[in-house]
This record gives sequence, structure tokens and C-alpha cells, in this order.
Amino acid sequence: MKLFLVMLLTSTTLFATAELEHVTIGNQDFSIVTESYDIYDSKGEVMKFYKEERSNDLSFVLSLIIRDRTGTCSDQSIQDGSYEINGTKITLYSFWDRKGKAYDSPYGARIQRYEMLPDHTVVLKSSKLYIETDRKSYDTENGMKYLFSKPKDDNEKEAFQDYVKSVEKEYKGVFVYDNEAKNLIEEVHKSFRRKMKTKWNK
Repeated sequence: MKLFLVMLLTSTTLFATAELEHVTIGNQDFSIVTESYDIYDSKGEVMKFYKEERSNDLSFVLSLIIRDRTGTCSDQSIQDGSYEINGTKITLYSFWDRKGKAYDSPYGARIQRYEMLPDHTVVLKSSKLYIETDRKSYDTENGMKYLFSKPKDDNEKEAFQDYVKSVEKEYKGVFVYDNEAKNLIEEVHKSFRRKMKTKWNK
């Protein structure tokens, strides 16, 4: 059963609604809270996953941006996400894109795989990502350019390594390349299609 909660915050810049859903993984109960937000020039939804404790308290486990649009209608930074629960495994899919003149917005994808252990602890098993932090022609000094042309000397290799390390730190994952990156993006899009198909069949 789904419970619908509506919350009006005192701030005039934010209106949020929340949807609460209970799920059971193994014999452990969890709460999935999906909140919508409208803050300044950002609108979207975020999913927060909580473990239900015996004391009726909720312990935060993880979160995922389901939908975010930042900027104007014609120039936007875009983020979409979906999640799947299969047995004791939880998979989070994220995709970043840009629209119009949002040149310094990211493009790429990430897949994070979690698993609930026998003691009900949820742990991150893997996180793979591919991210272009800017439009290809926007920042030619960025080490990102070596995603498209291989570095030729030690300075270029160092610049590229610095770029990869900074992306891995910011987006919390292991960078993948070439065909693996293409397959990663396609797998994320497939998850979105499965999500849409599930909604249609309800």
C-alpha cells in the first residue's frame, strides 16, 4: 500500500511533496520516500531509501535523483535516474545530459550495484561511470579532451589522469572507457525503458 504525504515548507522558494512506499527485502523492511522539489531554478524528484528499525526509527541507506531539470526551458542541465530491486540486490541507474547552451553541464551515466548482506547491512558492491563534464568544444584546456584523442606525452597523460580522478571522486565510481562506456550508457537507457514499460502495464 502506498501512502501519500504532502509537506509545505516555510520557505517561499521550496514546495515539496513526498510519496512513501514500504518494501521488504529478505525479512527486512525498508521505506522508499520519493520527494519532489522546486528550488530556485531546479525542479525534480529524489528517492531516499531507509531501513526500518525495530524501534520504528528509520536509518538512511542511500538516495538517488530520479529527475532533475536545472536552468531555463531552452538551456538545461538534465539528470534522470531509476532503480531496480531484485532479491537482495539494489541497482541504481543515473544519466546526465544537457540541453541548449548548458555547455558546462555533464553528459554520461553511472550504475551503482548494492547488496543486502545476511545481517541486513546494505553495501555498495560496484559503481561504474562515464562522464564528460563539459560539452566537447567548451573547455579545450580540460583533460577531458583526451577522451576523444589519446594523450601523446607525459603532461597530457597526467592531465587526463587528473580529469578521471576528479570525476571518480565527484561522481563516486570507477571510470570506464570506449565500448564499456557505450554499453554502460545503453544499460542505463534499457533500465529507463523497463521502468516506462512497467508504468504502462499498471
